[in-house]
Amino acid sequence: MNSGGEDVLSVAIVDTINLHALINGDDTEQLRLFRACCDDGFFYLDMKGSAANIEAVVDDIYKLEEQLFALPEYELLHYDIDKLSPKKLNGFGLSSVCKRLCLSNKAKLPKDGIMRLGAFKEFEKPPLVDHYMPSLQTFTIAILKAANVILASLSQSLDLQPNENFCTNHQSHLSSPDLIRLLKYHAQPISEQGSSHVPHTDLGSMTFLFTNQYGLQILGAKSGEWEWMEPKAGHATINLGDCLSLLTNKRLRSCRHRVKAPSGQSMKERYSFAYFMRPDEEALMKVVSSPWVRKADNQDEVFTSGEWLRRKYAMLRRDTWKKNENWILTGA
Repeated sequence: MNSGGEDVLSVAIVDTINLHALINGDDTEQLRLFRACCDDGFFYLDMKGSAANIEAVVDDIYKLEEQLFALPEYELLHYDIDKLSPKKLNGFGLSSVCKRLCLSNKAKLPKDGIMRLGAFKEFEKPPLVDHYMPSLQTFTIAILKAANVILASLSQSLDLQPNENFCTNHQSHLSSPDLIRLLKYHAQPISEQGSSHVPHTDLGSMTFLFTNQYGLQILGAKSGEWEWMEPKAGHATINLGDCLSLLTNKRLRSCRHRVKAPSGQSMKERYSFAYFMRPDEEALMKVVSSPWVRKADNQDEVFTSGEWLRRKYAMLRRDTWKKNENWILTGA
């Protein structure tokens, strides 16, 4: 980044994990992954050479975003996210004018629809999406394979029994509430600069983010300060979500993050997209048995992944927000 200001210096120092090394069972890389997930909850995943044509596929999805969000608003309103899916797994959300926020448009595409599974074998979408469906499928398969390697590695590091292995509740060939979210942030002048939303944790298991511009900040585990994540070509920026944190009684860290324009700079038009991985909806959010995980003080309330998702969504909406459940926003 070329501008002045203290934000330029506050770049997060997190590990880069090599997917190829993990696939080959490299013990050192597995230990580095485990430490990154315990200490930071964020890491970069070097996917070059390990995921087929990943850089070309990522470029295709950027093209899809630019073309989708260039469609007329009246056309996108046919796919209103609040009307198409009660779980908000599919459709478009258009920005409204709100001072101090980074205005954005978003689109959600369900994994089940992309891979033709379950109730989403056919899902409502602009015809343009069909043109890019081969790239979306290739991308989804690559992410699911990488996620399986990561989950298997973490399960091994935690000495989990087969019935508690994280892969058990994240089976790629089965229906799940995973989705791809496409996001466009609109350009804004410095006078309207602000965070896009309140700092939060992600509600699922893992998020794979792809972006080529600065904008993502994480709350540093050691510094307690907001630090910038550096965009890296050929890499996914990965963060763990609440579900893995809940399953391990916070041994694996779900880190707070936000999107913000660098201080003293206007918000440039910015595109990013992410794959949100969630467990099977019937998976119990019960603390696993592991020598590395502190036993739960009180597990009288055991809820499913699906119930957790619904509670988290409710806290993100003004009309269903509950003050006494504010902890849900950060998964604490």
